[in-house]
Parts: sequence; C-alpha cells; structure tokens
Amino acid sequence: MTALAVEVPAARPEWDGRLVVRAAGRPLLHIGAEGVTAPPVPMFTVALECAPDAEQAPGVRPWDGPVTEASICPACLRSLRGEPEPEAPRLVRASVAEALPRPVPEPARDGRHLHAVPDLPVYAEAPLPAEHGGRPITWSRWTTAPVITHHDSSCEWCGDPGPGEMAGGRQGNPMSRTDPLRRYVAYRCTACQEMTAYEQVGSELNTIAHHKSRAPKDCNR
Repeated sequence: MTALAVEVPAARPEWDGRLVVRAAGRPLLHIGAEGVTAPPVPMFTVALECAPDAEQAPGVRPWDGPVTEASICPACLRSLRGEPEPEAPRLVRASVAEALPRPVPEPARDGRHLHAVPDLPVYAEAPLPAEHGGRPITWSRWTTAPVITHHDSSCEWCGDPGPGEMAGGRQGNPMSRTDPLRRYVAYRCTACQEMTAYEQVGSELNTIAHHKSRAPKDCNR
C-alpha cells in the first residue's frame, strides 16, 4: 500500500509518494527507499532510507495511518534531505584530565549590575554528650528523623523545614544491678545544628544536654 495519509492538506515533498512503514515494537515510522513498494505479505524486510541494505533493515509492515514529521525516523529524514549525520560524542578516557570550557557570563539586563550570591553558611556539627552521670554513653549514627503526621518538623530556631536528624544512645548493661541500662535520644537540625539530647525515662524525655545554634534566629524561614 503506497497511499499516504497526512495531517496537513498537502504531503511534504520529502516523503510524498514514498512507502511509509512501521517496524515491529518501535514507535517511529520509516520511509522506504526510492522505488520500494509494499509486497503482498503483511510482515517483510525492505530497504529503508536509514538502512539501504535490506538485509540489515528491521522487519516492517506497511503504514497507512497519519504521518507527521515528528513521527518519522530522524535518520530517514536526514537521508531524504541530504543532511549529514550528527557528530558522534567524543569519548574521553577517565584517567585524562580535560579543562572544561569557561561559561560566558550573561549580560546584565534592565541596567542592573550582576552580583555574586554568597554560599549559605555551614555550622559545625553539634557534639553529642560523651557521658552522663559519670558514665559514658554509646551513640548510634545520625539518621533522618521520622516525619510525624500533624507535627511540624521545622526547626524551632532557624525555621528550616526539616526533617532533622536523630541519634540513639545507650548506657550500662541490662543484666547489671550496679550499672543498669539507660537509653538516650538526640535530635538536631541539619541546617543550623541546634541540638537537644534527652534521657528516656519511661514515656518521659528528660533533657541532659543542649547545643545552642550560632545561626541567626529564623534565618531559614
């Protein structure tokens, strides 16, 4: 079938009168090579503009649906128009250092002057208390604090939306009578490093340490 349906009143000269086919399992349409017509079998291999060797071309079937430039294989379009193939990306070995091109600064618009935006300040990580009550505390690593529904996870000091991080600590031995097991938990803001450590006593949290932030109040709101 050589009839061609298009979405514009007149067929484009690049593929007018050419066989339009579709490869199995591929969304793009292809243009048959000049002089190629549709054989009687529904599935076949013919020479295409992008693959002039029929033995290397994919299996296709005739297409009589709508055809737009966006739906046609880019390689077929380049061949019809006589356009060169795009340059292949140049591979650079990982061990070879290459200088990156310097970006060209954009000109100032509306008479405004360009100005540098300073990096956000980084504050020293809040230290966890190493001991409490004269005995050492073993802490876990900081992990992202869970988000609790209907609870504002933003930092009360700097206003960072969070969530912050938490760490768990323990002290003593559950089998010892003289050094019983005690559990601790600490919460900190990853932006301003405001941190509070607590001892867990039943369902209560008793503050044992507080690291005051050096960030300005409400600086991240």
